[in-house]
Amino acid sequence: MNNCPALLLCDFYKTVHSEQYPKNMTKIVSYFTPRMSRVEDTHLVMFGLQAFIKQYLIEYFNENFFNKPKDEVLADYNRILTYTLGEGSYESEKVVNLYDLGYLPIEIRAIPEGTLVPVKVPMIEISNTHPQFAWIVNAIETIMSCSLWHPMISANVGYKYRQIVDNYYDKTVDDNIPHARALGDFSMRGQESLESATKSSAAFCLSFLNTATVPAIPFLEKYYNCDCTKEPVAYGAISTEHSVMCSNYALDGSEETMIKRLLNEIYPNQSFSMVSDSYDYWNLVDNILPKCYDDIMKHNGTISIRGDSGDPVEIIAGKEIFYLTTEDEWLALKEEPSEFIREYFDYEEIQEDIDCIFSFDGDYILAHIQVEWSRERGGMTDSNYYFIEGYNVTLEENYILTSQDKGTVWRLYEIFGGDVNSKGYLTLNPHVKAIYGDSITYHRAEMIYQRLMEKGFACSTVSLGVGSFSMQCEENKKGGFNPYTRDTFGIAVKATYAEIDNKLPMMIFKNPKTDTGHFKKSQKGCCVVFYDENGEMQYEDERTWDNSREGIMKTVFKDGKMTLEYTLKEIRDKLHNGGF
Repeated sequence: MNNCPALLLCDFYKTVHSEQYPKNMTKIVSYFTPRMSRVEDTHLVMFGLQAFIKQYLIEYFNENFFNKPKDEVLADYNRILTYTLGEGSYESEKVVNLYDLGYLPIEIRAIPEGTLVPVKVPMIEISNTHPQFAWIVNAIETIMSCSLWHPMISANVGYKYRQIVDNYYDKTVDDNIPHARALGDFSMRGQESLESATKSSAAFCLSFLNTATVPAIPFLEKYYNCDCTKEPVAYGAISTEHSVMCSNYALDGSEETMIKRLLNEIYPNQSFSMVSDSYDYWNLVDNILPKCYDDIMKHNGTISIRGDSGDPVEIIAGKEIFYLTTEDEWLALKEEPSEFIREYFDYEEIQEDIDCIFSFDGDYILAHIQVEWSRERGGMTDSNYYFIEGYNVTLEENYILTSQDKGTVWRLYEIFGGDVNSKGYLTLNPHVKAIYGDSITYHRAEMIYQRLMEKGFACSTVSLGVGSFSMQCEENKKGGFNPYTRDTFGIAVKATYAEIDNKLPMMIFKNPKTDTGHFKKSQKGCCVVFYDENGEMQYEDERTWDNSREGIMKTVFKDGKMTLEYTLKEIRDKLHNGGF
C-alpha cells in the first residue's frame, strides 16, 4: 500500500466531503461505536487502535505525505482523482494546506485497550484540533474502520475461548498449569491477507500464548511495547506436517521408523507435535505407538499426537458414554430397553437410528436404537408427516469399548499411564499429549472438555488449535454459521457534533425511519463514557465539546504524536483482571 497517497486511503466519496460541509465549519466530533451484535456477544474487546495510529496516522502519513516533496504529493493526488472522478470534481487546496501545517490536526480519545465495551457504547472519539481542518475527522473513517473491526472481533474470539478454558480448567486442572497455553491460533493460512492474519493473531494473543502466526510477534513488539526476549509475548511449536510424514513413509513404508527418528535423532531434547492421521490414525495409536514405548519414555520432552481429520470431539474424547448412577437404572435398561430409552432421552429427542453406550460400575452396554415411525397420532392420520411411535432397541451386553469409543486421551493413558491431579482427574504421562487443530469451534471445544471431564480426565491432556474456520465465523444454534464482518457488531464512525466559527454548537445525529433493524441511530452531540454505581459502562450524549471532557476516555493521539501508550501486558491484565 505504500504507493497510495495518504489522503486517498479511503472511499472515493470521502475525497469530496470537505467541500460539502457547511461553510466555516471549525470542528467535527465523531465516534467509533459497535451499534449492535449479530452474535451472542454483548461486548466487544477494545483493541487495535494503538497499532492503527502508529502504522497509518504516524508512519504512513509521514512516509507518504509529510516527508515527501509537496509537488510530488499534490501531483499524485491530482493524477488519481482527475482520471477517476474527473477534473473539477474535487478541490486540492486542502492537500496543500495540510502539508504546510506539517502534522495531522487530530485528537483521538479512547477507552483503554483491553476493555470489554458494551454494544452501543462509543469506544473512540475523533476530533480536529485546528479550525481549518474539520474535514479531516471523517476523512480517516474508512481506513480506521477497515483496520479495526477485524482485530477487535478476533480479540473477542480469543476471549470467548479463554472463558471456556477457564471454566473447565478451574474444575479439572491443577492451579499451577497456565490457562494461556491451552489453545493456539492456527488460522494464518486461511485468513484474507498477511495483514489480516497478523492483526487477527495478535488480537488472539491477548488471551493465549500459543500461535502459529510468526508475524504476530514482531507486530506486537513494534506496536505494543513488548519484547519476546524478555517476556512471554507468544510461543510457537515444533510440528510435522503431512508432506514430512508421507515422504518418509514413501521412502521406507514405515510410520514407526519416522516416529523413532523424530524422537531419537531430530528432537531428542525437545517437545514436538506429530500429525498422525496420514493413513490409519487408530492403527498408529493402537499398534505403532506401543512399539515406540521405550523411545517415548526415554525422550526428553513431550510428543503430542495430532489427529487432523474426522470428528474432533470423538477423535480426542471418544464417543459419548451415558453413565448411569443407580443399579435400578441399569436393570431397567436391560429389562425394558425400549421404554427406558423413551424415558431417559425424553420422548422424541432421538429422531434417527443411533448407537448409544451406557455404563454402570465399570460395565458397558451398547444399545442399537431404531426409530419406529407412524403417520398416526392420537387416533388421527396425517398424510404429510411421520411421527415417532416408539423405539426398537437391541442390546449388546458386556460390551468392550473400542479405541474410537475411548478417544485419543484415554488410549494414551492406557498405553503410557499417568497420574491423578489435586482435583481428582487423570493426567497423562508427561511424555505424551493429545492435540487437535481442525474445525474447532466454541461448541466443539466445550464438548471436548465436557466429555473428557465426564470420563475422568483433566482438560489439560489436550491442546486445541483454532483455525480460520473459528476466526472467521461463529456456529449458530441452528447448525449454520454466521460470518464475521464489520457488520457483525454494526461498527461505524459517525459525526455527532460540530461547530461553526468556533462558537455555534450543533448536535448532529442520524436516526433513519427506514432503519427496521433499529441500530443505525447514532449518538447526538458529544459523549461522556463512565461507569455507573454498579460498575457497568454507560454513556451520556447531547453534551457540548466543553462539557464532555470527563469520563474514562483518554487522549491517545494528538497533532501527529502518541500521547498515551499501552503495553501488551497492561492490555492482557485489563482484559483478564490481572489473571492472564
